[in-house]
Amino acid sequence: MPSTPFLSLNSRTAGITRMALMALLLALGGLGLWPAGVMAQDRRHYEIAAGPLEQALNHFARQAGITLSYAPDMVQGRQVVALAATLAVEDGLAQLLAGSGLQAVRAANGSYGLQWRTGMGEGGAPMPVRQQTQRLKDVIIDGRGEQAEFAEGSEGYAVAASQSATRTATPLLEIAQSLSVVTRAEMEARGADSILDVLRYMPGANTETHGVDPRGYDYFNLRGFINAQNTSNYLNGLRQPVAGFGMFRTEAYGLERVEVLRGAVSASFGQADPGGVVNRISKVAGDDAPNEIQAGIGSFQRRQLAADLSATLDDAGRVQGRLVGLALDSNTQFSYGNGSAVPNDRLYLAPSLKLQLSGDSHLILLADYLRDRSGSGRWTAVRPDGSLTHTLVGDPGTDHQRGEQWSLGWMLDQRLDASWRLQQNFRHAALQSDYSVLNPVSVSGSLLSRSSARYETQLTSTQLDTRLQGRWQQGPLDHTVLLGLDLMQMRQDEQRYRGTAPALDLAQPVYGMPIALASTLYAQLHEEMRQTGVYVQDQIRDGAWVWTLGSRHDRVTDSTRNDIGPSRLDSRAHAWSHRLGLAWTHSPGLVPYLNYSTAFLPQAGQDAAGQPFAPAYGRQLEVGLKFQPQGQHLLYTAALYQVSKDNVLTADPQHANAYLTQSQVRPRGVELEAKGRLHPGLNIAAAYAYTQAINTRHVDPALQGKSPVLVPRHAASLWLDYTPGAAWSGWGIGGGVRYVGRNYANADNSVRNAAVLLLDAMLRLDQGHWRYALNISNLTNRQSTSCLAEPTLTCFWAEERMALLSARYRW
Repeated sequence: MPSTPFLSLNSRTAGITRMALMALLLALGGLGLWPAGVMAQDRRHYEIAAGPLEQALNHFARQAGITLSYAPDMVQGRQVVALAATLAVEDGLAQLLAGSGLQAVRAANGSYGLQWRTGMGEGGAPMPVRQQTQRLKDVIIDGRGEQAEFAEGSEGYAVAASQSATRTATPLLEIAQSLSVVTRAEMEARGADSILDVLRYMPGANTETHGVDPRGYDYFNLRGFINAQNTSNYLNGLRQPVAGFGMFRTEAYGLERVEVLRGAVSASFGQADPGGVVNRISKVAGDDAPNEIQAGIGSFQRRQLAADLSATLDDAGRVQGRLVGLALDSNTQFSYGNGSAVPNDRLYLAPSLKLQLSGDSHLILLADYLRDRSGSGRWTAVRPDGSLTHTLVGDPGTDHQRGEQWSLGWMLDQRLDASWRLQQNFRHAALQSDYSVLNPVSVSGSLLSRSSARYETQLTSTQLDTRLQGRWQQGPLDHTVLLGLDLMQMRQDEQRYRGTAPALDLAQPVYGMPIALASTLYAQLHEEMRQTGVYVQDQIRDGAWVWTLGSRHDRVTDSTRNDIGPSRLDSRAHAWSHRLGLAWTHSPGLVPYLNYSTAFLPQAGQDAAGQPFAPAYGRQLEVGLKFQPQGQHLLYTAALYQVSKDNVLTADPQHANAYLTQSQVRPRGVELEAKGRLHPGLNIAAAYAYTQAINTRHVDPALQGKSPVLVPRHAASLWLDYTPGAAWSGWGIGGGVRYVGRNYANADNSVRNAAVLLLDAMLRLDQGHWRYALNISNLTNRQSTSCLAEPTLTCFWAEERMALLSARYRW
């Protein structure tokens, strides 16, 4: 009897309820696992800039994760000096309020409120400090929400804390692993239009592997492991699975920030390649959400309109809404010989609603919808002598990629008592795509023979991650414990067609001829995958030592059926993943660390004998140093690492189009990064990576010791963004340089891709509510390719010069 999925394209309420109840029972049951004591004097590192007291209190509450209330007239016109120290909450508030005549008082529910201090009059009698006669409505700052913690620091390049690495709000200095964060401010300054744009200026990420892809696939490598877009794609802490030709796209304008955690991270995230994960953080409703409308025009007939609108929807301020949208009408750098351009059109909508259920609880409801209409034509012909051309292999009447995706979900944050809080993230997402393409087969003289292919894909994904977080003190030890249950189900249906196509004369190509879409059905796939992950983590602060201990157990079942044949493949995999991290915070702002962690990644498919592929396993050892100059929004990091991955998928030398899992790859490397504000008005994002990746074991003995394809040994980047200030009021200028070193195009390392040096530039003008900006990538229009020489030479053209002129009105 076939199994019945509890969720499919048509939502089934019973299945969702079962997932939610399982998570809730585990979380509530965890309350009895640990002693319930009074809340510890939780010490955190705070970075608060000098300025208005109201702004300082706002940032402090978000970094501390507390609720703080006060009347606006109590703080009006008051200033504070900078605060950069590791303190308990009460001590931090006391330092901020010193000399103001105010004090913070903690209520029974764990929240804080400001009160006037009483002085001592004659005879020791208390004397009230004079208050203003008119009191305004109290302001409530809820800093305990997950998204509020993400938003802190988004006005600059550097941030104080991250949620991705440990699934708790942890200062970056205390995270014993290599982590990079790209804020909204940096994305806007660099004009980042895609995830590849976001990743360009960070170490360990190579984004120039497959050139420009009109289909919206974000090809990149992390720490020497290729195709990380398939294995490292996370949104708001939940995985965006990939199956067949179905891949969830990410609209960069809808992101608040992007966090890249490098190395083996399965103890936190479950399924992930040992190169790391890319966690995209969405814009959601909240106190700090802006209002803006933006219009832009650019190269290749690009026209776009975007809006980010927020509002408080009730008088009490407990319901806040936000709507993010973008409409894009554009072509790409590719065009056919008859003048038809390859399009890139997109429509994106993302509403969210924040409900303040009580002083200790809030719920964020969020959704998104994305529709794209683009061409699939990017294959360019290669002449028999190996020389490259710009002649597209396909035809504008046949090549297309049409996709549609949507998601619904929530983020719940509930404080249970002074020590415990319950958090839950849920998302149900679906996509469908229709991908049609003409592929090259062989060249004879000037004639290129072609074949047609078409893929119709439907993919649904349902995920529920529930976390119970507790904090308490045990003698000299401060504990932050995390218990979690992560459930995921993915279902995919894909129909694959093939057909014939007329040959193309490369000397005189003719486009627009009638070509029938591929119609011969050769595969009708149905895949269902389920994952259950249970994890536990303890962050222990013992004086200057910060330990991060974590373990996770994942169980994955995968069933794939092909109705053409027919055939069926069932696989099961389970594994423990671990993390041990140690940071030493003895010297303020200078923190050395050590990390050992493991990775686990199931691999769909089977070998030539019909046996399912074994899961891939990874191990990492990393040592590093983080330096944050006191009182500055600037972070320097250095990491030295070694990662090994077992059961790497490798071409079977005995069987065509088959793979084996008998190889091992070991990258070693150094990563350096500087991110933040060098001087007032001058921001920097600098990175360097040295990556030595080799096959330490291979099914083909001749390839042992060789390097995997598309992994550069050296890569470096530097971006500077300068606002002169009064001398050039409102003006800003920025520029960057990106270097990608030579890398191999084939397994035996006999064919190389050349090194590439690219320049970017930016010019902006701020006038009141308006900002005008000109962003240019690949300023000198350097034309380059990234090639794969197996089984035949295939090359992908990198992005040509792209200019975007935009105008933004913000209020």
